[in-house]
Amino acid sequence: MKKLNLKKLLALGLAAVAAVASLTACSSGTSGSGESGKVYRTLDEIKASGKINIGVFSDKNPFGYVDENGTYQGYDIYFGNRLAKDLGVEINYVSTEAANRVEYLETGKVDIILANFTVTEERAEKVDFALPYMNVALGVVSPDSKVITSLDDWNADDKMIVISGTTAELYLTKNYP
Repeated sequence: MKKLNLKKLLALGLAAVAAVASLTACSSGTSGSGESGKVYRTLDEIKASGKINIGVFSDKNPFGYVDENGTYQGYDIYFGNRLAKDLGVEINYVSTEAANRVEYLETGKVDIILANFTVTEERAEKVDFALPYMNVALGVVSPDSKVITSLDDWNADDKMIVISGTTAELYLTKNYP
């Protein structure tokens, strides 16, 4: 496989789908004890319970993954551990996938998400985003026999693999159907 340098890939328009991983929490519903329609816990409720539920990837090394001993590891896990320590609570890690991050926040399955979550207008209407703690860029892998130097090099019959529920999927299906 031929490697394409990052500058070239960014020039191809993939920068438009650069992902920004953010600490993300639900903003829909109502807060406070006993209120109907409540779908999230306040910081005071999390502290009072002694536990925080954090959605993380379980298969995206080095960000979030489960090791051979069944223990969550990775950068997002380190960040989550630090957050729990600062709050004085225990952690319950919840395995999440790109396609269910918003759902898990909206239903209260998790209190926050630490799993490569790009800020989009549509998502920002449903969940709150903190300041990003990293940037992620996308790239293309192609065989030496058919090097991709531009998204325009893709033909309708060419296979393209993207992760469901990501901004890469949204961008590519909209602009390269």
